Amino acid sequence: MTLVSVQNKIHSMVNLNNSSGDKISEGKPKIGVVIGGGGLKCLAAISLFELLSDAKINVDLVVGCSGGGIMAAVYGAGYNSAQMQDAITKSVSKKLFRNINFRSVAGIARLPFGRFDKSSGILKSDSIRRVYHQLFGNLKLEDLRPETILQTTDFQTGESVILHKGLVADAVYASGALFPILPPICIDGRWFVDGAFNSNVPVMEAVKHNMDIIIVMIFEEKFAADPHGFPECYFTIHKTMTRALDRSQISLAVDLHSYEIVIINVFFNKYIQIWDVDEVPLILETGKKAVDQKKEEILSVIREFSKS
Repeated sequence: MTLVSVQNKIHSMVNLNNSSGDKISEGKPKIGVVIGGGGLKCLAAISLFELLSDAKINVDLVVGCSGGGIMAAVYGAGYNSAQMQDAITKSVSKKLFRNINFRSVAGIARLPFGRFDKSSGILKSDSIRRVYHQLFGNLKLEDLRPETILQTTDFQTGESVILHKGLVADAVYASGALFPILPPICIDGRWFVDGAFNSNVPVMEAVKHNMDIIIVMIFEEKFAADPHGFPECYFTIHKTMTRALDRSQISLAVDLHSYEIVIINVFFNKYIQIWDVDEVPLILETGKKAVDQKKEEILSVIREFSKS
């Protein structure tokens, strides 16, 4: 399938969703928030949630991917800003990423006692999944308010899959299961990995859900000029690819969308690992600056919509 045919197909999907009436809603706008992937850097979204709360802005849909999936889920679960920061920073540590699955590593090397298959990862997922169950318990996606959906990828087909029901803890893990670092997860007979393989910033989902005003948060950082070792090299190429994909999908979303998309680009001048909890003050400060720069634009487009 060519890029043109893909775009035509998406145009058809959006037009079908919009076929019920006007391009934009009457009265109050339907507001969607999209939180892209970015590991611990996604804590910067706290400033956006604070702005929405202080301005008493009603959000109709939250879409998240990978680290942004965690933030979308804690917001939908009713965590306030202080609780978000406290719960996530207390849960994240280097220990979570030291639980190596040596049998899987041996399987990569094709050693006789090794094994690597679709359920494998370089790291074991038990401790990470335990953290998500502590955060969300038995909550289901369909219980969250506002409506919360998470971007994932079908491991066996490469298909983009949006999770909108089922255990939040499982969906959050699926959205951020960065294979082969982390193993896929099986949900209802399908194996899922990180949504970033398809859409690290799933803004098209907000378009397809007919949101009038879409607020998108993107997290970028300065790449390592000369990466060394497997993790640094892997994450560098992964981020390079997702950044290119993000730009093309956001451009398409802007072209298709009927009203307004506000993009908050949170840029970090240094590389931040997912376990770098010492960088949380920097993350929050950087997020606040980025949100403050877009505050008036966000409030303005909402006011202008109400007048139209």
